[in-house]
Amino acid sequence: MYESIRVKNIDLEYNGKNILDITELTIYEGERIGLIGRNGSGKTSLLRILLGDLKPTGCEVIHNGNVIMIPQILSDQNQNISISNYWTSLWQINAKSTTVMSGGEETRYRISKAFSEQAVCILADEPTSHLDQEGVELLIQQLNYYTGALVIVSHDRYFLDSTVHKIWEIKDNGILEYYGNYSDYLNQIEFERKQQEKQYNIYVNESEKLIRSIETIKNKANKLQTKQVGKPIKNNTQQDGRLSGQRPIGSKEKSMNRIAKSIEKRLEILGEVNAPKVQNKIFFRQSEAVKLHNEFPIMGENICKNLGSIHLFDEASFVVPLGKKVAITGDNGTGKTTFLKMVLSNDEGLTISKKAKIGYFKQQNYKSTSNESLLQFLSQDSDYKSHELIAMLVQIGFEVQDIRKSLNQLSGGELTKAMLVKMLSGQYNILLMDEPSTFLDTQSVEALESMMIAYQGTIVFVSHDIRLIDNVADIIYEIRDKKLNKIKG
Repeated sequence: MYESIRVKNIDLEYNGKNILDITELTIYEGERIGLIGRNGSGKTSLLRILLGDLKPTGCEVIHNGNVIMIPQILSDQNQNISISNYWTSLWQINAKSTTVMSGGEETRYRISKAFSEQAVCILADEPTSHLDQEGVELLIQQLNYYTGALVIVSHDRYFLDSTVHKIWEIKDNGILEYYGNYSDYLNQIEFERKQQEKQYNIYVNESEKLIRSIETIKNKANKLQTKQVGKPIKNNTQQDGRLSGQRPIGSKEKSMNRIAKSIEKRLEILGEVNAPKVQNKIFFRQSEAVKLHNEFPIMGENICKNLGSIHLFDEASFVVPLGKKVAITGDNGTGKTTFLKMVLSNDEGLTISKKAKIGYFKQQNYKSTSNESLLQFLSQDSDYKSHELIAMLVQIGFEVQDIRKSLNQLSGGELTKAMLVKMLSGQYNILLMDEPSTFLDTQSVEALESMMIAYQGTIVFVSHDIRLIDNVADIIYEIRDKKLNKIKG
C-alpha cells in the first residue's frame, strides 16, 4: 500500500510536560483518519508535526508528495485573494481580502485554498468551524470525492461519522487505533467498558470468596490454638484410648495455616483488576429566588430587524416555553447570533418575563489575564458547593490537577469549558448559548450535551452541530426567508 506520510520518533514536551511520545506513525493513500483526544492532548501539535511545520528533536518526517493543512485559525496577517478557480467559485469566495471575511467565509476560503493544491494528504483542524449545514454537507461531499489521505481533527460527531473510517485517539501521550467511524469507536469503547466491568465483577467475587476462606481457616486455627493452651498437660503414662491415632492439635493448626497461605498465594496470583470509571451524574437545581412561573418566558410577535442595510427579520413570530431547550438553526448570515442578542437586550417586539435572569455564552475564543483561581471564579453568583463545581469540571473534561489553576493558566479550550460550567451553575433561569460546542473536544461535547439535557432552566442555543441539536433540542426554529420556522416541537 502506498505511504503518504511516515513519521518516526515523535517526542514532544511543553513547559516540562510530556505531550506526545510516539515511536512511529504511517498514513496510507486513501485513508480517512479522525484524530480525537482531550483539549491539550496534542491534536493540533500532531497535525503540525505531520505537516513538517513543527519538528521535535530527533523526529523524522517523510512525505511522498504535497501535504496541505486546513488550519483552524487564519494567520493574523491579511491575505489578498488573487486565486479565482473552480474551488473558489464552488465555495463562493467573493471577498478580495481576509480582513473583511466573516468566520464562515474564512473557513470556506481555507477549504478552497487546500483543495486548489494537488496534495497526497490533507490535514484538517476543525474544518467545520463556523460553517452552516449547507457548508458542512458540501465539505463532506468534496472530501468523499477526494482520493488522497485525510487526517481530521473535529468536535463534530456527525461530520466524523460521514468522513472517516479510522479513529486515532491520543491517550497517555500515545495513539490508540480504532477501525470504523466515530460511532463505531463509541461502540468499541462501550464494549471495552462492559468487558472491564465483567472482569472486575469476576475479580471482586473471586477475591471476596478467597478472603472469606482465609478468614474461616485462620479462625479455626485460632480456636485450636486456644483449645490447646487451655488443655491440661498429659503425662507419658496416660493412654488416649481409641483416639490415640489422631494428630495432635498443634499439627492440625499448622496444616490449616499452610492451607491459608496457599489460598493467599492464589489471591496474589489473581492480581488486581481496576474498576471501570463511572461518570458521576450532575444534578442541577434552581434557586427559589430565580424560579420562573411564566409558561412562556420569551415570546416574539411580528418582529422586524435590520442590521445596517441587511433586512434580517420580517414579521417573524415565535414562543419559548418554560424549561424547554430551543435550538436556533439556519444558514450563515441569516441572523442567529443577532437573534440571541435581541433576546438579551429585550428588543422591540419581544416579550420577556420580568423575572428572567439571563446568562449569555458568546461564540468566541476565550482568553483571560486574571490571577483568580478557577474555583473562585465559578463560585461567584453560584449556589453550588465547591465539590459540586469540581464534579462538573471533571465531567466536562478537566484533569483534577488542572482545577487548581488560575484563569490565566488555562488554555482556550479549558477556559471555554470553564465559562460553560459557570453558565450552567450560575443563578440564571434562562441561558442563551451561541455555538457552545466550538473549541471543545468530542468527549467534552458529549459531557456538555448531558449537562444541557439535565439543566432545569430554559435554554435557547445556536448550533450547527447536528448531533447536539438532535439529542438536546425539544424545539427547533430554522431562520429562513426572514422568518422563524418551527421544524420540531
